[in-house]
Amino acid sequence: MKRYKPNTKAVITGITFMIVGITCWCIEALIGKSWFFLLPTGLFLICVGGLTLTVTAFLTLRKNDLKMRERVKKKRETEKKNI
Repeated sequence: MKRYKPNTKAVITGITFMIVGITCWCIEALIGKSWFFLLPTGLFLICVGGLTLTVTAFLTLRKNDLKMRERVKKKRETEKKNI
């Protein structure tokens, strides 16, 4: 059975958003209060990256589930024909 893999571009995008978000947090922690806007921006980017990875995982899971259901359905039909 062919198994679907997560979309590589979506995974890379999600990880990139998370890395940029963590970088914003580190810059804000090192420089201080003059760059306060980086704290919520970094948090937002981390959340968007995590959401992107979660959606990608669910889509891949759904595709694999549909393929497996189709395979089980075909197997049951062949069993009914043999009986």
